[in-house]
Amino acid sequence: MKQWIRALALLVALAMVATACGADDVVEDAVDDVAEVAEEAADEAEEAMEDDGEDDGEEAMEEDAEDDASAAGYAPGSPECVAPADAGGGWDFTCRSIGQLFEDLGLTSNVVVTNQPGGGGGVAFADVAGNRADNSDLVIAASPATAIRFAQNQYTGLEADQFRWIGAIGADFGVVAVPADSEFETFEQLIEAVQADPTSVVFGGGSPVGGQDHFKVLLLSQELGIDPAAIPWVAYDGGGEAQSALLGGEIAVATLDVSETIGNEDLRILTVMAEDRVPGMDDVPTTVELGYETIFPIWRGLLAPGGMSDEAYDFWVDALGQVEASPEWAAAREENGLSPLRLLGDDFQGFALDAVGDFRTLSEPFGLVAE
Repeated sequence: MKQWIRALALLVALAMVATACGADDVVEDAVDDVAEVAEEAADEAEEAMEDDGEDDGEEAMEEDAEDDASAAGYAPGSPECVAPADAGGGWDFTCRSIGQLFEDLGLTSNVVVTNQPGGGGGVAFADVAGNRADNSDLVIAASPATAIRFAQNQYTGLEADQFRWIGAIGADFGVVAVPADSEFETFEQLIEAVQADPTSVVFGGGSPVGGQDHFKVLLLSQELGIDPAAIPWVAYDGGGEAQSALLGGEIAVATLDVSETIGNEDLRILTVMAEDRVPGMDDVPTTVELGYETIFPIWRGLLAPGGMSDEAYDFWVDALGQVEASPEWAAAREENGLSPLRLLGDDFQGFALDAVGDFRTLSEPFGLVAE
C-alpha cells in the first residue's frame, strides 16, 4: 500500500512546477485535493484486494460480473474502446490492454478497438459528443493528454464535464528517447547541446504544440531557463507515429512514455521523467537522479460519453475495478513499466476535473489556452 500511495503522490508533482510561475496557491490546493483522493482511494484499493483474495479464481470473477450486470440492469452488447490516435501510442495501449482483460476476465464479449486520430484527440471527442453521446457500449482511452487539451480549450466547443470519467488504473511516466545509434549517449550530452544552441536539436512527440508530449519539453526548458519557443517541435498523431519519425530521422529526440517504448531495442531511452526507477527500465536513470526536478507522471484510464446511463456507468466502473484488482493486470502493469494506481468512479471524476483546472493554470504562462 505504501508503494501505491507513493505512486499517486507523484501525480501531483507535475502541478508543483507552477511555483515557478507564481502559482503557489494552486499547488497547495492540488496537494490537498490529491491527498484526500489518495486516502479514500487507498482504502478502496485495500478493500478490493481483500475481496479479490476471497475469490476462487477467474470463474468466481465472471460470476460476480454477471451478478453485478444483472443487478444494474445493464450488460454491454458490442463494446468499443476508442483510442483517439493512431496505433502504437499510449491511448492505443490503454484500449488494447484493458479491453483484452475485459474479455479474459469474462466481463464483456469481444471489445473492438477503434483508432480515431486527428487534432490531438479532437476528432474522436467531437465525434463521440456529437454523434454517440448516449452510447453506453463505448469507452474512450484517457490520460493527462486528455485533461491538458480540455484545459487549453483545444477541443472546440467541448468541456471536460461533458464526459463521464470512469477510472484510472496505472501510472505511466514520460521518457526522453533517441535512436539507438544517436550521437547522444546520455541525457547530459543532450542537455549540453540544447543549452549551447536550442535550435540545433529537433524534438517531436505524439501530441500537438502544448499537448502532453510537448509539455514535457516545456517543463524541462523552463527548469533549464531556456525559451521553449527556441526549441524546434514537430507534432505527430500519437506515440507510434512519433517513434516512426524518430527512427526515420525526421527528428532527433522524442518525448514519449514508458509504456510506448519499453522493450524497443531500436531506441535509446536517455531518462525516465520520474523520481524512482520504473520496472522494465531499471537501467535507465530518472530525471531526479540526474539532478532535475521535472517529472511527468501519466495516469492511464477510461472515460465515457456524457449521455451514458447511470447503470452502464456503474457497470464500467465496476468492470475496470475488477481489472485493476486482477493478477492479470498486475502482470501487464509490470510488463509495461506502470506503477500501481486505483481511482474509480466519483473519485476519478473529481480528480480529473481538478487536473483540468491545474493544467489550465500551468498552460497560461506559455500562452497555450485558446480563447
